[in-house]
Amino acid sequence: MFVAINRLSVPAEYAEHLEQAFGRRGSMAGVPGFVTFRLLRKQGGGEYLVETTWDDQAAFETWRESDAFQRAHSGTNSKSPVTSSLDTYEIVSEQNASPA
Repeated sequence: MFVAINRLSVPAEYAEHLEQAFGRRGSMAGVPGFVTFRLLRKQGGGEYLVETTWDDQAAFETWRESDAFQRAHSGTNSKSPVTSSLDTYEIVSEQNASPA
């Protein structure tokens, strides 16, 4: 499994707008190789993590080069106060809760 984490630095006055924008983007269900999406807000604010999990890096790269990716990011404002950095990871160990 492959994980991409985009770390966003978000001024307090822009946080609600960012959360609403992610809420409007729609589902990624059906994107080949896509597993999960999470938008995480740091307690106390100021930072978000956009975490996506993929079957492998190739699936992630294919999505980034797709028309769907371009459409999802077409509304971004070049004057946005949000800054970002992308890190990628490979899952080497994982635990989940056992079913009851």
